[in-house]
Amino acid sequence: MGKLSLRDRAVLLSVVVLILYGVAAIMWFAKFRLEWKKSADAYDKAVKTCQKERKLIARRPSLEEAYLEEEEKIPVLAENELANAKWMERLGELTKARNVSITRQNYGKEEQEGVLNKLDIDIEWTASLESLVKFMYDLETADHAMFDVRSITISNLGKNTGYLKGKMTICCAYLRDNGDDEEEKGNSK
Repeated sequence: MGKLSLRDRAVLLSVVVLILYGVAAIMWFAKFRLEWKKSADAYDKAVKTCQKERKLIARRPSLEEAYLEEEEKIPVLAENELANAKWMERLGELTKARNVSITRQNYGKEEQEGVLNKLDIDIEWTASLESLVKFMYDLETADHAMFDVRSITISNLGKNTGYLKGKMTICCAYLRDNGDDEEEKGNSK
């Protein structure tokens, strides 16, 4: 391959330039295709989210009805009433009725989520299996109280004693009466 003529060098240079343009075009199209796929995936995700939201909006009347039924069950405490004392008294009644012994209790901080107030109570307890099951059922079905067992640990109290011990975090949900209802009744007269 000695000397190439000017014409051969020009053709070779043109072929090299075309190959470089081809490689650049392939790289550009590959990147374009990847971006297109990302955009299509984002669009599909947005469509699915929109469909879920439309279904949820369509269910709004039934959800509002269920909310109103539950709202009637939510206990209302006076603004100055101590929540921890109220709920420990109520838990004491339930534990006494089911022969569950509370060995230690600890109150969390009262938290507010929207109009709903929550108080977590950590308790350590001892009970038989039957008493524990009945106590937890009573928590779930208690009148004038909304309890939710957030966590529970259970272990044997000792060999062949027939009793269990454990820890439980109970969330108490309630509303605070701030006197707005009385003002509304006064304004409507």
